[in-house]
Amino acid sequence: MTDDLEQLKELAGEQWGDEWAIRATHFADGTIQAYAFHSRGVVDSNGDVKTLEQERLYSDGEQTIFQRVHVQREDVEVLEERNLEGDDS
Repeated sequence: MTDDLEQLKELAGEQWGDEWAIRATHFADGTIQAYAFHSRGVVDSNGDVKTLEQERLYSDGEQTIFQRVHVQREDVEVLEERNLEGDDS
């Protein structure tokens, strides 16, 4: 998968210059799912809900796919947070 990440970096640079990022999820079994993306900004704003437009590149193992998507950020409520670098209790 490291080769796939390097290929995504190269293709993202060709597509968007230096305005891109890669999101990768590393699973416990050693597999990785990743995509490169470029934000085109907010396309709709309805109160607290904002719709962002992104362009994405990902590989299905045989070919590289381009997508243009709309994304709404999820609302996250933090239920617990603690420092795992030592127990202060």
